[in-house]
Amino acid sequence: MQLRRAAEIMNSKQKENIVVYYQNEPVNIVSLNSNIGTAYVKSINNNRGFDILIEELSEKKQQ
Repeated sequence: MQLRRAAEIMNSKQKENIVVYYQNEPVNIVSLNSNIGTAYVKSINNNRGFDILIEELSEKKQQ
């Protein structure tokens, strides 16, 4: 995912309707660090938070 799209999702008023995946796990984007290209996300399944590269996010589940 690109930084611009991640920011659009994070700032969307309807972000509950947009599913974002990290390694096929649905996550919520909490914050972005555009300087180093990372996102802090929380798992929807277990509320665990972690930092990842923004490019590892996807709006499509991998098969």
